[in-house]
Amino acid sequence: MAHQNMHHSTDQSGKQGALHADTQISQRVSFVSYKAFRGQTFRYGMDCATPYGPAFVIMRGPDIVFWGFCDAREAAQIRVDLDKKWQPAAWQEDSTGVGQVAARACHAPAALALSGTAFQHRVWQALLDIPHGQIVSYKNIADAVNSAPRAVGRAVGSNPVSLLVPCHRVLAADGSLNGYRWGLQIKARVLAAEGVALNS
Repeated sequence: MAHQNMHHSTDQSGKQGALHADTQISQRVSFVSYKAFRGQTFRYGMDCATPYGPAFVIMRGPDIVFWGFCDAREAAQIRVDLDKKWQPAAWQEDSTGVGQVAARACHAPAALALSGTAFQHRVWQALLDIPHGQIVSYKNIADAVNSAPRAVGRAVGSNPVSLLVPCHRVLAADGSLNGYRWGLQIKARVLAAEGVALNS
């Protein structure tokens, strides 16, 4: 699949891009196939400082391709899993450089490259369209992409760039937090920072 450059911003039509924290931020996003990452060189940062806890962040060139909140052991396993998917790939640890990019991404637009299937891209686009301070249900996303909630749930769960692609804004139909790969405590913390009042 060829690169599809998608710039998300608020325009005269009122369509709003991806936002996070308490700052209005529009991400610069490219959607690519899984094959596009094969044979590439990736830089990664361990324990990148963020307002919500240390993050494991992977970059390809200027683009963030993975963001997760995890410890060193889980980060190592993620690298193993991604290496199988992206073989052959080269890895370079650059916690300082990647950490600086991650810190800026918490407050300013970032360049993202999202590797996945066409269906995953549609779901991730729907996530990017959820405005700051708002929450939706899995059914809302399913209706937006004309698919079943269960399939949407799998695609939401496979979002590679947490926080910047705001899967944390998707809740269960009853308003409960439901699942989050990086833990419900972090999900609640991010939503609270965005001004979302959660059910007790």
